[in-house]
Amino acid sequence: MHIPHPDRDPAAALSRRTFLSSCSALALSFAGCARLSPLTRAAYALVSDPPFAAYKAALAGIIRAVLPFERSAFPVTPAQVEAQLLRLFELEQDARFLSLQKTLVFFEQIELFADLAPIDAELTVRDARERGLDVGAAVSAMRRQDRQLADAFAHSRGDGLPNFSALRLVQQREYFDLWRQSGFLVKQQFYASARSLVMISAYSMEGVWTAIGYEGPWLPRTRT
Repeated sequence: MHIPHPDRDPAAALSRRTFLSSCSALALSFAGCARLSPLTRAAYALVSDPPFAAYKAALAGIIRAVLPFERSAFPVTPAQVEAQLLRLFELEQDARFLSLQKTLVFFEQIELFADLAPIDAELTVRDARERGLDVGAAVSAMRRQDRQLADAFAHSRGDGLPNFSALRLVQQREYFDLWRQSGFLVKQQFYASARSLVMISAYSMEGVWTAIGYEGPWLPRTRT
């Protein structure tokens, strides 16, 4: 989404988008500061409409984690896939992707994984009820599961790096997979959605078709 330039007239009202973007930037600037708790930073991400710079690194890391760029035969680059994804899905222009943007801001900050309240509490409650579970007990069990996953990942990586984009490739893939293993349906859906966006973007590129033996659509495309 476009962020308008702030009006320099002191009498002018500050736009909601500019204000919330500033809040998001402030929270991210304190990502390593003990004065802001994980829940405080999570709250900033939830209420903000983050600018592309706030989640670009996380998106780029997920693209690298999903696709086998380390194989010399893979015919496209991470930058090409990112450009294709932004062309196809217009994350910054389409308001339907706001939840994805917010979740990417969460995702970048590894320590939020276990402490993060469900992004959509209503969906979590409904999911528990549909499975015939006690809501309070179900949420507690989900939190314990996520804490165990987070502790195991922290022990395995051992370097204390706070951000997903700073991890080595193998660690990025492990962390991304934590979201698939989460007890919370919302996190599972984020994993599935982010992976699908990357896969659709990559395999819609003609440069990949030869590598996978796809000869293209049977019907010729009409060029306008």
